[in-house]
Amino acid sequence: MMTVGGYFPTLPGITSYSNGIHLRVARMRWWSPSLAEVHMPLSCRSLCIAGLAATLTPCALAQVPAAVDSSPSEITLESWLRSGEPRLVAWGAHDALATHNRNLIPDLLSLASHWRPLSQPNSGSPPHSELSAQQSEERDAMAAVLDALIQMNVPVPADTLRALAPDLGNDVAILLSRMPDEDSGPLSLDFYRSLPEQAYSLRYVSAALLALHPRPEFVADLFANIRVRATIIVVDPGPQGGFGSAGCCGLSSEPPREGWPETGQYSLSTQKSDAASLVVAGIDPIYATRTLSTAYVGDRCGTDIYLGPNQRLRLIAGMLGVAPETIPWQTAPQTTIEYQSLDHFEAALIAFVTEQQRQYRATAGALADRNLLSLADAQQSFPELELTLMDMREENTEPIPRLSNLPARVEWSSSPF
Repeated sequence: MMTVGGYFPTLPGITSYSNGIHLRVARMRWWSPSLAEVHMPLSCRSLCIAGLAATLTPCALAQVPAAVDSSPSEITLESWLRSGEPRLVAWGAHDALATHNRNLIPDLLSLASHWRPLSQPNSGSPPHSELSAQQSEERDAMAAVLDALIQMNVPVPADTLRALAPDLGNDVAILLSRMPDEDSGPLSLDFYRSLPEQAYSLRYVSAALLALHPRPEFVADLFANIRVRATIIVVDPGPQGGFGSAGCCGLSSEPPREGWPETGQYSLSTQKSDAASLVVAGIDPIYATRTLSTAYVGDRCGTDIYLGPNQRLRLIAGMLGVAPETIPWQTAPQTTIEYQSLDHFEAALIAFVTEQQRQYRATAGALADRNLLSLADAQQSFPELELTLMDMREENTEPIPRLSNLPARVEWSSSPF
């Protein structure tokens, strides 16, 4: 039986070799007669498989141990991990971690290696907005598997992390940060270049890791893809009033689900807390916090882990070894021009643009001096400048036409206000 994404093949056997572990994988199925021998040590676990147990024969039910207060055996945990049933897989990963049973690591790694992405990055929808109930449960179970691997400090291969990245970015970011530099560098560059915008936390962590050991191709891309959004406020001559805007972002949480274990869910932030652990050092260190939940949490609204223009600028400052405040230009500058005539406005605007680009080239030169940019990139790679016109003049004034003589990498955008 095959699903659109996910995992959970049954694993009938593991054969050990001197050079590693060879896993023999059978076809996917969602139930196995071996579950007749499964028992759960706590009353909540009995509830979790009550529906499934109803399908077993009376003989099978008689095989369930009467004692519910003992820890599950390794064979039982192995059968849960190989069951193909998401809830049982989650319990198996939970108890493998609780008992620190490293003999089950091959099963955990195999489950992770068979993951198939659930996200539809090109659909234009928010991530995971169209997951079925089955797919959501598969992701919840995989989050439990990755929590066990993270907590037991188990290395995970690069190809496995590639498959997991679209659906479980924070977990992948933590595992990526633990890889040796020679392995994490190519994978971080791949994530930085190819991940969709929805995977913002993992893209940021990948860029932060690359900034610790920068490569010229990464620096050139990071610098050239800074999009500076400059606000040009046009006013009548004389004193003016102020204006502003505000927004908010709410968080929501779901109640615990019955029958599922509480497993570790990871959030990333540049804000350090008592319970946080360091993931990536650098100009803005990144920390991970682990909380318990019966369902996958993922990123929450309001996270500060995002590779925006200002974050790119701060990473560049870190690579230059200077404080971000010493960089002479900003990613969201603002200037006010008193409109006296169209010629006067155009001259003032061109002077603003010219000064901005002079500062970009100075930063590019500093990067080239440290061999972080090639000379060719230093001459051609600099941020794109977007001009947003906010015409604050009195009504019934002649609209300002679009300028046609702007320099390269400068875009004109008007916004009625």
